[in-house]
Amino acid sequence: MDANPKTFDDDFCVVFANTGREHEATLDFGHEVETRWGVPIVWLEYCRENGAHSQKVVSYETAARRGQPGPFDAWLEITKTLPNVRARGCSSDLKTRVIKRWLKSIGVERYDDYVGIRSDEAHRKLEILAQMPKYITGKFPLCDDGTTKEIVNNWWNAHPFRLNIQNHQGNCDLCFLKAKWKRLSIAQREPHHAQWWADWERKMRERGVTGRGAQWIDGQSYEGIIAESKHPEFDFSEQDVPCSCAVSGYRDASDEGHNTERSHHGTTT
Repeated sequence: MDANPKTFDDDFCVVFANTGREHEATLDFGHEVETRWGVPIVWLEYCRENGAHSQKVVSYETAARRGQPGPFDAWLEITKTLPNVRARGCSSDLKTRVIKRWLKSIGVERYDDYVGIRSDEAHRKLEILAQMPKYITGKFPLCDDGTTKEIVNNWWNAHPFRLNIQNHQGNCDLCFLKAKWKRLSIAQREPHHAQWWADWERKMRERGVTGRGAQWIDGQSYEGIIAESKHPEFDFSEQDVPCSCAVSGYRDASDEGHNTERSHHGTTT
């Protein structure tokens, strides 16, 4: 904002693709950015239109929340398997492709994508750049100017609001990339939200899906996670699966053909 005053309408756009499984604090944070700083955010959601993949523009007030059918449910209704560690369709279909289709609808075929990777996680920059399709130019300002996690935290501590989510919770409530102890802790605290994950495993089995495609993760089901969360034994040594959702999102979304005649620079997603 300081470096590019009054350019959001002309050169930049801020886009948030809501899946319906985001933590409520994520939506609140986006709305705070909108209202406190006057940053126009385009709120998008996956939907179906005439039997095809599509997207719609929503708002903070109308965005799908946990506890109600949302974009994630609409997408799972037509998928043959659940997304998992090896195939993260939730990232590509509910976020990357949704944003791409919306940009194309306003005439933007090529764009710069600003990604918030810090300098202390620069290895992720290389992974993401390797998977970005040709019509996207990746920009990593925090990584390039030496911004670390400590700098980010100090900056937010000086402000009257921030993203109020505990580190172990994360944004997507019971994502299969979380360490088991995190999923147990969340299921213990929010069993009603954990049930959504278990219900979709059950629905897939009822469709006749077997094996890995009927579960979010290898091994224990989410029904098992819920049961174990009532008397958990936490193993805090277990680590998360490395979150490379951006990598898989760009990779899996890049297989659609693109007409790249028109160009737009400075668009952020």
